[in-house]
Amino acid sequence: MDCRVTSVLLLVLAACVVAQQPSPSPPPSDATTSIYAGLAGDWVGQLEYRDYSSNERVFLPTWLTVKAAGDGKSVQLAYTYDDGPNKTVKELSTLVLDATAGKATFTSDREHSSDTYKVDGLADFAKTGQGKLVLTGNGVENDKKVDVRITIAARRNLYTYVKDTRLPGQEFQFRDGYTFTRKEPAP
Repeated sequence: MDCRVTSVLLLVLAACVVAQQPSPSPPPSDATTSIYAGLAGDWVGQLEYRDYSSNERVFLPTWLTVKAAGDGKSVQLAYTYDDGPNKTVKELSTLVLDATAGKATFTSDREHSSDTYKVDGLADFAKTGQGKLVLTGNGVENDKKVDVRITIAARRNLYTYVKDTRLPGQEFQFRDGYTFTRKEPAP
């Protein structure tokens, strides 16, 4: 067989093999990636919550590690709480921000829950991964249906999360919140 014919056949065969290979999925868009950019990292702070039985506020030292998923579509939040002598509690949550639908979904391994909220402020937040988000939706507290409002603020070295709830027809009341600073300051 002629060398030129062999070369052409090999090129055609190579082209067919390449055409049959699945194309790699495109990397997440910069907008999707930047939604989580301001949250990623190691954080140190505290959980503050309103105790149901006494209505007093309780404070727990808390550590948080936030990692964006490889596909850029979610972020994983790994919490560690110091809940008293020899009692450490861990929780793993996932946050998905859907800019197109204007929704935020939290899932928790400890509570085996998934909650979806309407989110305001996502367009501005997505530009830099910093700013303020206000999530609103419904939930259950003490076996009663409540309205939920969550305010998340992320700055270069400060992350806050405040959850307020209310019974129908009542004012919002503080339920719980986190205040974190980065373990190591960001440049």
